[in-house]
Amino acid sequence: MSLTLHKVAVLSDEDDSHLFTFILDHPQKLLEIKSVESTEVHYAGHTWSLVCMRKDERFLGIFLKWRYSDGNSATFLSTKCKYVLTLVHCHDYRGNKNFMTSQKFTTAQPLLGKSKFIPFDELLEQESGYLDDVGKNVVIELGFNYCSTRFEQLVDVSPTNRIRKNASGIYFDTTTFVLANHRWYLRFYTTKVNSNGLPAVYLYLSGKAKGVSMELRFTLCLCNESTEILAYNFGESAKFDGFGKTLQEPLPNASKMTEALASVEITSIMVYKCANVRLFQQPAAFSSRFQRKDHFGSYNGAYGSAGSSLASVETFQDHEGNFWKLDLVRDAKTLTIIIDKGVHHFPNNKTKIVCFSMVLLSLDQQKGSDINMNGYPIVGCFSNFTDDRGYLTTFPLLLSKLEDPGSPYLTDSGDIHIRINFLSSQTTSLVVRSGPRFDYQLNHLLLARQELQENHRSLQEMREMSASQASLSLLDDGLVSDGSFSSGQMMPGKILTPLSKSLDSLDAFSTGDMAPSLEEDYHRFFFSDLLRCFVETNSRAPTADAWITSRKEVLSAAREETLAETSVLANDASILSAGARIGAGDTRKQSETIRNVVKYLQQRLPLRISEIVELGSLGTGTVTVDRFDADIILFSPDVPAERQSLWMPALLHCFMTCMMQGSNNQDPFYPLPRCGDFSTTPFALQFSCDGIDVDVSVAYDWESEGAGSYNAVYEASCKSTVKTDRLWHGVACSRLKKKFLCDQPNEVKAMIKILKHWRDGIAWRKTEYRPNSYLLSLLVVKAYEEARSLDAKRIIQKMASYILAAELSLSWSTFYLPEKYPVEFDPPSPLIRDPTNPAVNVADSLPYWGQLRTEFTIWVRSLGITVSPLGS
Repeated sequence: MSLTLHKVAVLSDEDDSHLFTFILDHPQKLLEIKSVESTEVHYAGHTWSLVCMRKDERFLGIFLKWRYSDGNSATFLSTKCKYVLTLVHCHDYRGNKNFMTSQKFTTAQPLLGKSKFIPFDELLEQESGYLDDVGKNVVIELGFNYCSTRFEQLVDVSPTNRIRKNASGIYFDTTTFVLANHRWYLRFYTTKVNSNGLPAVYLYLSGKAKGVSMELRFTLCLCNESTEILAYNFGESAKFDGFGKTLQEPLPNASKMTEALASVEITSIMVYKCANVRLFQQPAAFSSRFQRKDHFGSYNGAYGSAGSSLASVETFQDHEGNFWKLDLVRDAKTLTIIIDKGVHHFPNNKTKIVCFSMVLLSLDQQKGSDINMNGYPIVGCFSNFTDDRGYLTTFPLLLSKLEDPGSPYLTDSGDIHIRINFLSSQTTSLVVRSGPRFDYQLNHLLLARQELQENHRSLQEMREMSASQASLSLLDDGLVSDGSFSSGQMMPGKILTPLSKSLDSLDAFSTGDMAPSLEEDYHRFFFSDLLRCFVETNSRAPTADAWITSRKEVLSAAREETLAETSVLANDASILSAGARIGAGDTRKQSETIRNVVKYLQQRLPLRISEIVELGSLGTGTVTVDRFDADIILFSPDVPAERQSLWMPALLHCFMTCMMQGSNNQDPFYPLPRCGDFSTTPFALQFSCDGIDVDVSVAYDWESEGAGSYNAVYEASCKSTVKTDRLWHGVACSRLKKKFLCDQPNEVKAMIKILKHWRDGIAWRKTEYRPNSYLLSLLVVKAYEEARSLDAKRIIQKMASYILAAELSLSWSTFYLPEKYPVEFDPPSPLIRDPTNPAVNVADSLPYWGQLRTEFTIWVRSLGITVSPLGS
């Protein structure tokens, strides 16, 4: 019995996603033995393995094991990763069993996963579809989507330990730790001489880099003062062995400190090698032969031929000590590079599975930029017993252009520089017992392609229909009577059917002042426009979501830049409080404007609106002099409860059309204030009205008859693995959110105003670094609850302990019991569970906490408040 690695796939995405395919042969033997462990795999610089274990005698448990063996640094190192375990169904990919989670691994807890993945009775039943056609093998997939590494150590900085000194002053080094087969450590200065006595912290590579380079993205922290996200290329040809930054503020009582906490959070690591390839060479007496082998592009040419100089090239090593060599195919039309193993035999008769990509480096970026290889990264198998002679990689550059005089890619000696990115390097045994031929993957891909083609065909047919021909009959279930849309995807008919039911209640929307025929014509035009927008939005996928998101970022940046220019930064608490205070009478005009907008929406939109909830500063009583804003949430039983990303963009576009018409053509029956700056985001319609920033959202009314109330919302949120779906469920809890904020004491609301006024006076380096109002409000509320005092300084001091905490976890039991809804949240953000929805982490709204920690510390110290992180 064994658990063997068979295949590796690497997606060229931002999350550095890897998919490892394992074969568990003879799973029946787990009824006799306790567990079986796979061979090692490597991801994000760490070593992992898969463990299958018998649990409670009836269940198969599948676990991921972190294998870290350096005893000196074991207690200081941890890693957080997001991964998914999949038991593959051999006949239908929709029958796969998945377990997706985000967890923190330590040496004290290195084995995590799902203990009751599947009952043995179901697993071993041939009809269940998990055993292969011979009944001996099971396919298990391990997918990684994200991984971060954290090293944290408390270092003795007492006077007796201040023995190391250089030109920059007295420094301290941490214990070394291992990442990507290299040792690293932190070096820091509590007071750096050549930086005006400010503290500084650096990440260092210990020793030589074994001939490779490593590109890291990381964040450094010293005594709860953190840097922004840094990037540096360590190793071969690096200018310095270490890289870091001087912090902006001095450490309190640095000369009297006895301990200092230093840490680093590494979010990505890329191992690469820069190698030279000779372009010019002497012609030989014989020619070569080339041929492509399968979809990997394997090369079977003869070495030492006129087409290759592979016999004379030098080998180089990767970070694992494997030898490789590169050469040029000279008789190709475009630049083509061969990569092959640099030794004749691998030790122990192992097979190397390596995923790599290549980049042609430019010597002069002004004349020409770096050129990436064609296609996706290549996964190659290299062993002692295969006749493959390397793999071909091509570049979108003619070889004749490369040889031109003045080429930015050619050195004086006739070489070109190639960067090889080692995305993945795995070792597996060559002698593998009989396993499945992975025909199931081909069947799954064909079925998925067929469904996509049918969906595209249906959308094409709908697009060809003009708006005048799109009758309301398209809005019933007959739209998809041909079954062209899969059962797993929300169908257009089922999406729009609840909306179309509003037309049955036209009399309810009519005020009697307008002829019913005109009102009905307007509603029919609204739904025709909705159908057209729905087809256009979904036919743009997947680029549509990216377009909408970019529009949202641009709009937010524009609004926040305006705030930054008009706000005043105040350090004294009394001045700041006075600036944030605003009387109730000052908001009467704005409140009247919002009431007119709400009245217009309620009367004009052809939806049954059961309730309208107003949030934002006007809705929660936290208005400051800097900004008037209102969030209007429309609750309706006519919209679907799920899959908002499919239908919400179209609906919000129709809302925008409705508001623009009402603003440009004033209706005496439905008066609407003058509005402008209209735009849509994935979650709301945004516009300005009489100096007020207004966001309009729509949510399914879970309190309507038969909807299941908030228990149904919580269950749906906790089951969802898509973050945007959880956020939509959070919008559906806006009633509870308003109650939670409005029930706070007036002193707490006043403190929220102060924090919002302080935030609006900060020049945030990036738009996404600016904390939103709801996040600040929750921090203030929790600080008030735990401080048990209405004193402003004590609340601010408690907030500082939250913001500066290395690991933060806050929750409330106002509307639900947190332990009743266990949810795995994505690392590495702090955890602030929404008091109105257990599956929403409000801290995710702030992707980088570094500047917030720095700015808040500066402000708090200016007020004479002692800063102490949570748990210290």
